[in-house]
Amino acid sequence: MATTKTRSQSKNTKPSVSARQIFTTSDANDAYRHFLPLVQAAVPPDRAEICRLSVDIVRANVDRGVKAILPHIGLVREKLPLCPIDDALELPSLALGLVAAAGRIVTAASEREIEARLDKYRPMRDLTLRQLEIFAELKLVPRQRVAAIRRGSGPVDSARDGVDIAGVFHELAENLDGKHPFSPDYLTVMAEHANWLLVQLRPRGAQQRSSERSSEAVVRDQFWTVIHQRHDHLREAGVAVFGLRQLDTHVPPIGARTSSAAAPGTAKPGSPGPALTAGPELTADP
Repeated sequence: MATTKTRSQSKNTKPSVSARQIFTTSDANDAYRHFLPLVQAAVPPDRAEICRLSVDIVRANVDRGVKAILPHIGLVREKLPLCPIDDALELPSLALGLVAAAGRIVTAASEREIEARLDKYRPMRDLTLRQLEIFAELKLVPRQRVAAIRRGSGPVDSARDGVDIAGVFHELAENLDGKHPFSPDYLTVMAEHANWLLVQLRPRGAQQRSSERSSEAVVRDQFWTVIHQRHDHLREAGVAVFGLRQLDTHVPPIGARTSSAAAPGTAKPGSPGPALTAGPELTADP
């Protein structure tokens, strides 16, 4: 039986990257959800490079590089049939995912921020705890439970009190309704302050190794590692299109602080400004 060759087989026998739909989005959270399984499968946590660059600069530079390469995709496929250029064309969306991943990392607050939050929280904690002690005297709430909240000292213990106090008011809301001046919103705000402080404060003697990364930081670094790998392919395509001398002008290094990575409104007249969108709709058709 005679076999029918596909169009790509009839042209040449060189391997080529299979055409596929390239994922694009202008929604950072959508990009995060789409790429998360991919980056976690591709990069083991212990192999993830730590991202030390500004994610906004990374995004601006990959946007600029992809926009420069996009009109020359046919040439890239012809010169570099083994280059995974489709992966490189997803860099703008992948960089948006990196932005979302970085935003999920809880950064340590400054001492001034912690003190400011404590100043707001302490009066709320004191008033509500005194109210619970009055209720305990009236046998409206368990005396031992309120006494347990009062025990202890220090900022961490105080923050934990706020969570426990809000829990008592919530659990006994029906019995205490109309018997105190605290609105549900007031108790919610107090609990939010308490939970924030519990994240930021560390008990005395507790230590954290400087090399220890949170799970959110690991995910950010997995995104970054995949971006770094794909950007190498984008730069390879840039050499094929523009030559080595013009490479940085069109496809800048991923951490380059050029006008393409500057803040909006700072680019010189006539120079390419920062890329603020995920780029045009892309297809993988040769």
